[in-house]
Amino acid sequence: MNAYWKKNLFPLAVEIAFIISCFVIPAEYFIYTNFLFYFVLLLYFVAVKDFSVKEWGRSLKAGKAFWKPVGITVFFFMLAFAATMILESTFPQWDTGMIGLRRDNWFTLVLFAISTIVLPPVVEETFYRKNLILTGNKNVMAATVICSMLLYAAEHSLTPWGIFLTMLWALPLSVSYVKTKNVFIPMTAHFMVNFVGNGADVVFTIIGM
Repeated sequence: MNAYWKKNLFPLAVEIAFIISCFVIPAEYFIYTNFLFYFVLLLYFVAVKDFSVKEWGRSLKAGKAFWKPVGITVFFFMLAFAATMILESTFPQWDTGMIGLRRDNWFTLVLFAISTIVLPPVVEETFYRKNLILTGNKNVMAATVICSMLLYAAEHSLTPWGIFLTMLWALPLSVSYVKTKNVFIPMTAHFMVNFVGNGADVVFTIIGM
């Protein structure tokens, strides 16, 4: 357990610093602090060898045994997004508190693309799934899954309602990791969904410039 806390202490400190920053700095700077959050953690995970591009590449070549659970995870991840959209429209008076990212020029648009498409799948799956979830004991696993989902949500939203909705996004990714014990499956599914969803946002922003 000491090794568990030692491994997660720095990422937890970075997340706490990021959440605090959202309450003390103007919203127009969130695009920069959000990027720094992901970039710092990416460097950390690479440095401590928690993430490897080569290992991810090998998983991508594993064939049906890899891509079938990826497809299933993508389906349920998109279903979770659809469910949260329905809930938002059902209770429009409830503030989701989602952290908005300004993208009104080419520089901020590039930061937006990197910090919503490229970095989140790697950083979030490494931290919230691989490092935080313990799968040995069922009770411990349940507790760490809930904790990881809560921390994942707290990095996206600043209100209880928004945190609840974002925890729904984390559910299929957490289940995928628990079932497969292969972080690259939810990581790949996460990247695919972000690439389509946030990639479309980037395209529409470019068209509107």
